[in-house]
Amino acid sequence: MQHQEQQEIMHDEEINLLEYWNVIWRRKTMLISLFTIVVIVTMVISLLSPKFFTSETVIISSTSESGGLGAALSSLPLAGALAGAAGLQTPADKIMIILKSRTIAEAVIRRFDLLQVFYRDDWDQARNAWKDPQKPPLMVDAVKTLTKSVVKFNKSKEGAITISVEWKDPQLASDVANYYVTALTGFLNEKSINITIQVVDRAIPAERKSRPKIRLNMALAGFMSLFAGVFIAFFREYLEKQRKQGAE
Repeated sequence: MQHQEQQEIMHDEEINLLEYWNVIWRRKTMLISLFTIVVIVTMVISLLSPKFFTSETVIISSTSESGGLGAALSSLPLAGALAGAAGLQTPADKIMIILKSRTIAEAVIRRFDLLQVFYRDDWDQARNAWKDPQKPPLMVDAVKTLTKSVVKFNKSKEGAITISVEWKDPQLASDVANYYVTALTGFLNEKSINITIQVVDRAIPAERKSRPKIRLNMALAGFMSLFAGVFIAFFREYLEKQRKQGAE
């Protein structure tokens, strides 16, 4: 008896799967059309999107610490609180705090006039002034753009720190990455912090773009279009059955 019930359940599942496949097959034209359109549109958008390039510089740090670091960190906006909360121990941990500080970010922004770079549409090149002098972009906005969207820091288990900069101009990206090391070294010397920075790899202008990743974008768009298409197919099938039942 139990064996017969199991066979009936398996038979019902086979019928359900066959019904599902029949729905998909009946709607194959819609699925193929949706897939093709979405993939082509994604490819065109990706090709027309601005190209970004990533440059990286890798540094390592060492120290025979002799005080002064805590006071120096406390002079940075929010950095002192972060350092205390994190329970830092290694030179690399402390360097990460300094690199992420607003002080270093502002030094980089001033060095390369990044306010004009980030907010190019607001800058009047002919007059060499902001289009709206009453509402110019603020340094705090540039710092947020730089630290949230352009530069990233990563510390490996071995203590090496990678400074990655992604921007539309590969030369500017490499220059900013390298200047972060310069600004960091200048801060350490100014505060008499006994940490030595060694550059393992200097950033160089990237020869290949880091994004948009056209193939990946097309693959993801194709997958999502198939998922959405199957949902639409079953929904339309459901609506048609409801109409037929209502007509009867």
